[in-house]
Amino acid sequence: MVIEKEVSKINETIGALVYDKIAIRKAYNYYHAHRDADQFKHLELNYGIGTPTSINFTPLIKKHIDVLIGEYLGLNQDLKVSCKDTATVSNILREKQLKINEAVYQYLESYLRNNIIAAILNDKEVVTDPFIENEIKRVQEAVDQSFVSEYEIAAQNILEYIRQSRNIDLKRKMHELLTDLLVSGTCYYRVKPTENNSSINLEILNPLDTFVERNPNSPYLADSRRAVIRRWMTKENILNEFRSELTAEAVKKLKDIKASTDSSSPTYIIRYTGPKESVGNVRTNLHTGILGGLEAHPGWPGDYNSIEPIKTNLIPVYEVEWIEVDYKTGKLDRHEGIKIGDEIYITRGVSKYIVRSVDYPSRCRLSVNGMFFLDKNGDPYSLIINTMDLQDKYDLLIFYRDNLIASSGTVGDWVDLPLIPAVLGEELADRLQKWQAYKKQGLGILDSSQEGAEITNTMFNGYDDTVKAQSIQAIQLAIQAVEMQASSITGVLPERLAQYEQRDAVSNVQLGVKMSGLLTKQYFEAMDIMYKEANYDMLNLAKLVFPNGLQGTIILGNKYAKIFSALPEHYTVTDFDIHIEDSSKSFKDMETVKALNIELIKAGMSDPEMAVNIAVANSMTELKRYVDKAMSIKKNENNTISQMQQQLQQYQQTTQELQKQNQDLQNQLTEVQNQLQHNNQSKLLLEQQKLIIEKEKVQNQKEYNDKLIDAKQQQVQAQIAEVFDSNPYNDKIKQVV
Repeated sequence: MVIEKEVSKINETIGALVYDKIAIRKAYNYYHAHRDADQFKHLELNYGIGTPTSINFTPLIKKHIDVLIGEYLGLNQDLKVSCKDTATVSNILREKQLKINEAVYQYLESYLRNNIIAAILNDKEVVTDPFIENEIKRVQEAVDQSFVSEYEIAAQNILEYIRQSRNIDLKRKMHELLTDLLVSGTCYYRVKPTENNSSINLEILNPLDTFVERNPNSPYLADSRRAVIRRWMTKENILNEFRSELTAEAVKKLKDIKASTDSSSPTYIIRYTGPKESVGNVRTNLHTGILGGLEAHPGWPGDYNSIEPIKTNLIPVYEVEWIEVDYKTGKLDRHEGIKIGDEIYITRGVSKYIVRSVDYPSRCRLSVNGMFFLDKNGDPYSLIINTMDLQDKYDLLIFYRDNLIASSGTVGDWVDLPLIPAVLGEELADRLQKWQAYKKQGLGILDSSQEGAEITNTMFNGYDDTVKAQSIQAIQLAIQAVEMQASSITGVLPERLAQYEQRDAVSNVQLGVKMSGLLTKQYFEAMDIMYKEANYDMLNLAKLVFPNGLQGTIILGNKYAKIFSALPEHYTVTDFDIHIEDSSKSFKDMETVKALNIELIKAGMSDPEMAVNIAVANSMTELKRYVDKAMSIKKNENNTISQMQQQLQQYQQTTQELQKQNQDLQNQLTEVQNQLQHNNQSKLLLEQQKLIIEKEKVQNQKEYNDKLIDAKQQQVQAQIAEVFDSNPYNDKIKQVV
């Protein structure tokens, strides 16, 4: 009974929501430069004079859309995460207070340690610093302003990891999503686990095959009641994806499905709307005009350029979601089911992967999300649909201009055949050719004696069938008027399309770019909403696919990488909000900072390597990081230079003092040298006197020794006399004469 109820819900939802989106298909055809071949066929038919050119499709709005998407994707918006559930906010406040207390404790510990050591070394008492309270307040304010909780860090790391993931391919998918938003006025995506439920898959859904019963009370399609996703798959793909959920009977039915040209068959065909007319062709009784030929398409994908109906083996697979409420508890649950072809059903019941809010655990949303870019009537606003008439007018003007040029004639002369001189030849063609050759040389030959009508002076008046320049200019002005009208609708003015050069009145170009930015602000805001929602849904699904935490690597720049670990307690039980700065303001700020980069270089506040990094920065956060780093480096360099200059001044003062001391020492040395010289002279005199004294001493010693020798000689003679006197007591020398 439950299965029958689920099957009934699936059929009811498909029958209520699925329809052929003719206008949106027409918009995509125009975006891809494809128009119904019969729409302007009446202008190209041959009515006796022929048409030398045909009406070609020259894209008018596509380049405007591509400019908007290219500018937006080049912004690389910075996502900022905050927590909003009560329990997590309380934990964050407690975590912040603990961080503040820890910082104050570390500061006081360092302060006391340094003061105690200084007091011990200097043998002084520890005194209270009167500025310690101000320092503690400064530490508290610094931690309070720079504090980032582990909850926000974990979520930020997961988002950055998703952004850089090759498997998710966020950049390309956002390009596809934003293209859908501008072309059709609607965009759809779905976030679901991968096949092994270990990672996240972001799937961009085709607006032609996605049907949502929109909730009028919410701009987000995930808040709707039910949705259908139609996919076109082969039997092999169906068995590969759903085999574990198919019964043996369902597999047998799937094998028995055959290709057919019947539009009610599970397989589909493409009905061509081209120019071929034949018996049995499906193009009979088609209308012309803006919706010409669209009634021939059943809304199935394929090759629109085929001449004959094509049999295919693709089978429509409908994935259905709906929200049901438990009337006893009031709790909402999301149910899922699949219909393959006309008879095969897969009932899954309540979805396994439902993300619920901590503050509102009874609510749930669809896995399909997106938005309508609305006008005042509540209908999707498509840039293509609202400019189709301009596109047709644009192509018609180009057709008339080219047709006018192709039909243009030349300047020529009227020639009366009987009056061509017969002497130029026997055959008329020869005579005419020779006459034309002479005329080209400046000789218009006439034979007045030849029989024929009377010759007059105005006989050979020429004709001018060339197109006048004024006609081409008038059409060209009309083409430019259509282009300007298209720019005023899309908001992408010629200045933004780079159709004006810098020399074309700089102030006007700048004003045009500014006005263009104001006109396209609404588109960028809608894109911001989708970018935030996609990241929000992926972050919420990460709670289910990464229940044990996530460890990965984030690239921070050309030379930097960070390995992070997101613990499950920091994100699996938390409600997050994702914020993004206004894209147009961010774009303007980036351009301003990059312009100031030149001034920083001139002022010497940025080195060449950092200047290049600033010039090629992709996001405002990266740009601020480079600028702050450049300013910090230069600030440190300036501080170092200032310190070195102070030291240099001190060294110069010391050098001057040393030079003065050196001069004093030189003076003292001179005095000493002079004194030494004087002393040397005195010493020489003393030495001379000493030599004289020594010489006198030697002379005196010689005289003394001579006298002593004389005395000794006399003593010897006395002793000899005593010997001859024979008187031992006679000590007197006998004088012998």
